[in-house]
Amino acid sequence: MLEITLRLPEALGTLPPEERDFLIRAGLHEAVAARIRQLEAERAQAAEHIKIFEARYGMPLVRFETGLLPTLDSHQAHEDYNDWFFWHSVLAEKERLLASLRQPDLT
Repeated sequence: MLEITLRLPEALGTLPPEERDFLIRAGLHEAVAARIRQLEAERAQAAEHIKIFEARYGMPLVRFETGLLPTLDSHQAHEDYNDWFFWHSVLAEKERLLASLRQPDLT
């Protein structure tokens, strides 16, 4: 387990150690739950952006990269590709963070 040092308000310092530890754990639990909700919303937003590009081009990004992109000459298609790739990286990062935060010892 990771050990860190915290600076706490004096009022928490005067509480019995069991009460102080309970409050810190409860606060951390609530913070993790709130962050999970935020990341889920951000993941949903990224997925929606990806769906738009998949609908526009009728294929997933991987197929677009290997099949259609090399043949496209349009500036818009290249802009779409950059945005599409960005949203895929956002989605992957949010999923990685969610997996880390959903570890049994955190939730």
